[in-house]
Amino acid sequence: MPDRVANRLIQLVTDSAQREILVAGLLAFALFFVGTAATPILGRDEGRFSQASREMLDRGDLIVPTFVGEGRYHKPILIYWCTMASYAVFGVNERAARLPANIAGAMAVMLLAWSSRRRFGAGAGLVAGLLLAVTLVFHVEARGCTADMVLFVPTLAVMLAFERILAADDGWGAPFVFWTAMGVAILAKGPIAPMWVLLTGIGLWALARRWRVWHAAGMVALFGLGLWFLGPAALVPPALIAGWDLVRATDGRSVLRRFRFGWGLPLLLAITLPWAVAATVATGGAFLREAIGEHVLSRSFSAFESHGFFPGFYVVTAVIVAFPWFAWIFDGLRRGGRVLAGSELRFLAAWLLGPLVLLELVQTKLVHYWMPSYPAGILLVVGWAVAGDRIESSGRGLMRALLLLGGLAVAAAPVGLALHLDVPSLTIPALAAAIVLVGGVGAALVCDGGGRRVGALVWVISGTAGFLVLLFGMYLPRLGAESIGPRSGRRASELLRPGETVVVFKPRDDEIFFYLPLGSEACGGAGCMDRRFEVGSDILALARVEDFDQLVTEWPGVVFDEAERVGGIDLGHVQRDEVVLFRIYREIPADIDRHRPPS
Repeated sequence: MPDRVANRLIQLVTDSAQREILVAGLLAFALFFVGTAATPILGRDEGRFSQASREMLDRGDLIVPTFVGEGRYHKPILIYWCTMASYAVFGVNERAARLPANIAGAMAVMLLAWSSRRRFGAGAGLVAGLLLAVTLVFHVEARGCTADMVLFVPTLAVMLAFERILAADDGWGAPFVFWTAMGVAILAKGPIAPMWVLLTGIGLWALARRWRVWHAAGMVALFGLGLWFLGPAALVPPALIAGWDLVRATDGRSVLRRFRFGWGLPLLLAITLPWAVAATVATGGAFLREAIGEHVLSRSFSAFESHGFFPGFYVVTAVIVAFPWFAWIFDGLRRGGRVLAGSELRFLAAWLLGPLVLLELVQTKLVHYWMPSYPAGILLVVGWAVAGDRIESSGRGLMRALLLLGGLAVAAAPVGLALHLDVPSLTIPALAAAIVLVGGVGAALVCDGGGRRVGALVWVISGTAGFLVLLFGMYLPRLGAESIGPRSGRRASELLRPGETVVVFKPRDDEIFFYLPLGSEACGGAGCMDRRFEVGSDILALARVEDFDQLVTEWPGVVFDEAERVGGIDLGHVQRDEVVLFRIYREIPADIDRHRPPS
């Protein structure tokens, strides 16, 4: 689409702020919604959240999540409430499981669009909102049944309200939003939003401070010790110094008064305490011990589930996972301030960089952990773009290289996966998606070279949106149909006889339980299977081929009646595998001829 047509379309929807924000949200929701019904539940996180919500709804429990009957204390309650509500209205299915994330993603886009329009004027809101919507990792999270998107929305609201409070907004609106959204964010994923506020505050202190050489050297040494063995504890000294500087400064005490702690903290507690107390009582304290002790502290000082990577991990991976806007982030930091007040620029820079310091010190690293800071980066990039006519082009090689590198990597991934797995039905949509994306990147590079910054963003948004529609509307449903977890779960439900219980031996695909009847069980070893067999009910069991062979060896004295083998793709290991569906007997039953021969 030529630039003049794109600009005309933008003008049609940006005459009023309300229309611009609404259009951004509706377009984003449509992007997130495509393919959600046709794609099965995939991956460990989606499998656990969707199934736990299903179990809670079945027993009418609003307090304690369970997965396959066992307490699931990893995350607070909000995502389960949202998913249960969606199930209650639309039934238990893939689309309903993902709908809360779709809606939350659209709400986040609208919030960012509002903030961008307020800062930069008409059109900037639509560009910023859609730039967030097509950001790769954000788009993935806005399509999945996980807690990250229901955390993102209130955290974004907290940060925008935090900025208004710091900007001498003496009304009650910003503090009310701040404390309310903080409570909702805590119910979504614990201490993440408070940490973002604290770390952004430390970042503001660091950016405003005049550093002497030996002070700066001390902080660098402290950061090095944090990478080596101190972990996040290395941030305690700068946090204490920043806090002391704040409370002893007259304007600092004035800022603290604007937070309205007198009624803000009670409001926060009124939102969070009822469920926290109920969950603590219901689990004898186990919920909070595991949620805080294991999933906050342990992740900070050790590589939880082997997710430990190199220093600089988030910046390096952002070239791909924060595609396409990250290619312009360095220009955004250097030049975006041309259309921002000094306080706004410092806040956005602190919001982007402050949490990054902590994430580098935390041993467990996952690519989406930095995502709550992405709105700051996008606002900086949009600020750079709308000031493009006042900025001379220089040092453009890095931006072009990052944009091209990220675009080619993203485009090549589905093609490479289709070729590796040898699934011919994936090749055409993968190639089509790659062509659309590369075309958008190429047009963006041409526009940027001509100084048309907004045109470059419009082109890259268009190309990435087309890529995502093809990827999630055609490619992923076909890939999901080959996934071994959903395939074997559905087949087991078809083969299940009246009175039988499904038992999954050494489950490797948590999403399998979403496709099995409620009450299905999991066993981790032959001893568990033997105890389960003694209960007396008939069993239809599932196991990967290698686990089945091991069970046959470890569990003598029983007859294994293999019913069927279901082949499929193990997406976690990017390879093909088989699941064996089988029944077990103490002796060969009289009607064994009606079964498949024992293995």
